[in-house]
Amino acid sequence: MLLHGDAIVLAGATGRVGGATLATLVREGARVLVVSRDAARARDAIDGLLDDAERAAAIPFAADLTDPAQAADAVAACVERFGRVDALVSLAGSGRVVPLADASLDDLRANLTAFTETAFNLALPALRAMLAQPYRDGARSRGRIVVVTAGSSKDPAPGRGLFGVAKAGVNVLMQAIAREHRADGIVANALVLGGVGFEGARAYYSPEDFAAAATPQEVADALTFLASDRGSGINGALVDLNAREVD
Repeated sequence: MLLHGDAIVLAGATGRVGGATLATLVREGARVLVVSRDAARARDAIDGLLDDAERAAAIPFAADLTDPAQAADAVAACVERFGRVDALVSLAGSGRVVPLADASLDDLRANLTAFTETAFNLALPALRAMLAQPYRDGARSRGRIVVVTAGSSKDPAPGRGLFGVAKAGVNVLMQAIAREHRADGIVANALVLGGVGFEGARAYYSPEDFAAAATPQEVADALTFLASDRGSGINGALVDLNAREVD
């Protein structure tokens, strides 16, 4: 298993594609702190996605990740429960898609709060916890951080400029962590998503676009690899996950 015994903080498991990630992390051997604003939603995700034998590996935890103290509490809870934090995986955040001509400063701030600040609030305490812990036996890295961003962070689609600005900030944050701590065994990457074919996307994707988009399981598989020590050779990268959306 890719993650045998690893302790992972997972944010965003109750979102559109996070459930597949939770299930895959656990089935690859991880112990997972499942972070949500609502502990009941986290518990429902655990109960709905995992079988009886798997549920003991996942712990719900309530935190508003826009609050740095609550985000830090989530990381501390992982360390308290599991003894360490081997990886942080975040799909968290929900911003505003507003055409630039109609946008206000509040719209920009809403996106920065939802994505850039949330990533910062989680990544920094996770980084500090990782730096304070020893390597696991045989491991090449001390800890891994991977945050989901989007294609608009590099090539913004019409109407997604503010969203792209905020996600671009997350890209740079991951690169900065990787470069500042490359000698400390810390790995940090952004997974840059194109379209994702979750079930609700059928309402606005054509059948061809839906078939071309990444599946939630493909997202989960990429995140799981990047969260594992086996993925430690990829560091400070903006990893594009475009599935079949290629020219």
